[in-house]
Amino acid sequence: MTRDRILLLGPLAPPHVVDQAVALKDRGFDVHVGGDAEDALADPTLGEASIPVHAPPVRRRRSPLGVAATVRWIRELAAELRPDIVSAHWLPSFGFAAAAAGVGPLALTAWGTDIYGAGRLMRVADRYALRRADLVMADAENVLDECVDLGARRDRTAIIQWGVDLSLFTPGDRAAAKRSLGLGPGPVVLSPRSFMPVYNIPTIIEAFGRVGAELEDAQLVLKHIGTLQIELPELPYPERVQIVGRVAYERMADHYRAADVCVSLTSADATPRTVWEGMACGCAMVVSDLPWVYDLLEPGRDVVAVPVDVEPLADAILSLLRDPDMAQRIAAQGRALVERELDREAQMDRLAEIYERLAAQPNRE
Repeated sequence: MTRDRILLLGPLAPPHVVDQAVALKDRGFDVHVGGDAEDALADPTLGEASIPVHAPPVRRRRSPLGVAATVRWIRELAAELRPDIVSAHWLPSFGFAAAAAGVGPLALTAWGTDIYGAGRLMRVADRYALRRADLVMADAENVLDECVDLGARRDRTAIIQWGVDLSLFTPGDRAAAKRSLGLGPGPVVLSPRSFMPVYNIPTIIEAFGRVGAELEDAQLVLKHIGTLQIELPELPYPERVQIVGRVAYERMADHYRAADVCVSLTSADATPRTVWEGMACGCAMVVSDLPWVYDLLEPGRDVVAVPVDVEPLADAILSLLRDPDMAQRIAAQGRALVERELDREAQMDRLAEIYERLAAQPNRE
């Protein structure tokens, strides 16, 4: 039996919206997706799952005309589909437009980077959207605290983790994974974050320069989602650096399995799924020392946490590469934590229950 109809709005280049859409359809919801991605980044997953995708106007949403066109598009789409729930990801863009369109019941999902580091106009848009939401979700308490400070009601918030597909992201043969990706047998440092300023890729590259000077067979893999939003500095040891664009989602597991150390050095974040996926694959993680780390993790046991700076990052990477026992201990603790707390199926079951309750509630003021 088909459950409620959900209109899910958000960016489609990252896997977040696509992953939730498929999970909700698997649980019987009638799912429609509204969002755009460049043709080169288009993910066939939604088509393969027979989930209708509705493209927004081509105008840039950062311009006043683009915002107005997006608001009108959402209003018309909701009038056509008559969804039981409208769920919008990325607050200052789809979230703001959905709130301005007056559609609902409206569930908003904050990603963290749409809250932290937001400029004045983004915060105005965040505040507007949050004050009009029937439900606000995030994957970290500190992000929800920021949402409440901006106007969300505490009694209309919920923590939902993205979760990890534990059947896909599993430990494996590291040497075989390296060979499958065309890497050498030496230690591999993986950065799985996109090329946006917030992810500090130049700092990672500079730190690798120090690592590479100490370990002549060390390799760096810069894995991004297919768009270049920063200018990369000169690469140290370029013959040992591999830059990889978008790949099939299931192929990401091979990159994590190939990595001896995985680095997520973001300046602002909630609980990034890349970190959980790397931990699930048995990779020792180095993360930037941010508030979300302390929600579920214990630095030194589950991960290594460092400030966003070249020297401590290089020292952390070298410590893990030179002490395989420590790296293995952290990797094992990380995998156990993901199995215990971040099973995707359990998280998506909970999301489905939350949406069912929201759809059943009378209109709230």
